[in-house]
Amino acid sequence: MKKLVLFDLDGTLVDSEDFIVWSFLEAGRRLGVEVDPERVRRMIGYPLDSVLEEVFEPGSVDLEEFKRVRKRIVEENWRSMVRIFPDVLEVLEYLKGKGYILGVASSSVTLRINAFLEFFRLKEFFQVVSGVEEGVRGKPEPDVILRAVAWARVPPRDAVYVGDRVVDCIASRRAGVDFILVERSTDSSNTECKPVLTVKSLKELTRFL
Repeated sequence: MKKLVLFDLDGTLVDSEDFIVWSFLEAGRRLGVEVDPERVRRMIGYPLDSVLEEVFEPGSVDLEEFKRVRKRIVEENWRSMVRIFPDVLEVLEYLKGKGYILGVASSSVTLRINAFLEFFRLKEFFQVVSGVEEGVRGKPEPDVILRAVAWARVPPRDAVYVGDRVVDCIASRRAGVDFILVERSTDSSNTECKPVLTVKSLKELTRFL
């Protein structure tokens, strides 16, 4: 029986993918650098440095300056441009009521995850929050999931990870944790990694958990 339910953040709990793409485009506009939005969208779910490596050719932009400009754009705009998905609150209340340990495991830095959870008043639901920090790699490496499992003190077989992208599935499999796919993005149709369950909405989790 599962004891721990872990969630991805962007694209799973919060509807932020269009905002992420826009933030890259806006940073590029301010710096006079062209950004391919589809490259950015394909890399959502990966750590920031991995996204930058995919989006820009080596030497084509000062990456540290780009990160500073984009960070400022994100800080100034995310509260008005990001929202939680409408199925999130009901499902978290259900899972909490059933006694599951709940957590978030994301390639975002931990500070950002906590800021989102606090702003959207979701922090109370989560006992475990695991993000990228020094020595903790983002997906597709399993670090953030393995750390969440360790903090919750449950074996990987007793955990399940819910995400919306192939990179979530790969990280979950590498951690030895079952993966549930919520189909929110076109990337979710990739067959590179197979989930144990596919749902159209988080509300469907109440039939299986």
